[in-house]
Amino acid sequence: MKDVTVARKYAHALFEEAQAKKELRAAQQGLEEIVRVARLRGSLQSVLSHPFIAPEEKKRMIHSALGECATPLLERFLQLLVSRRRLDLLLVIALEFQEEVDRFMKVQSLQVKTAFPMSETQKTNLQSKLEKWLSSKVRMAVQVDPSIIGGLVLQTRDHVIDQSLQGQLKKLRQQLVA
Repeated sequence: MKDVTVARKYAHALFEEAQAKKELRAAQQGLEEIVRVARLRGSLQSVLSHPFIAPEEKKRMIHSALGECATPLLERFLQLLVSRRRLDLLLVIALEFQEEVDRFMKVQSLQVKTAFPMSETQKTNLQSKLEKWLSSKVRMAVQVDPSIIGGLVLQTRDHVIDQSLQGQLKKLRQQLVA
């Protein structure tokens, strides 16, 4: 919990600075890229956290990892994380930063679980219906979970709407037992 609080503060500071410099989209893309690279090369975080590697070499590695998404703001931010030994919070910071951007852009982030893979047409239709229902833009992450048998489960940061067959069977079981 403490790490999430610390990550939220770093994410908020980056958001405020990026917004002030009108580099919000660039910071968002850069964070996505560095997280992608960190996932592909698991050793990146440990190398950047290593005390015997010179700061100049770490700067070059950060610039290289960011690729064409490199901005002075993001490079300074990542160097700050390295110097304060907070690079382990990078993924949580990126998630918190995305939530800040979503709130600013009035976008709802949803996790959608389905029993079977959805076609692009189905995803588009579901997204447009959710946008109409929520009266805001929607960013969906769709996940296939065969254990829900049928239907779908929608999850926001604060709520879960379970319209799955598994969920309906659980409710029915609870009613019959009670």
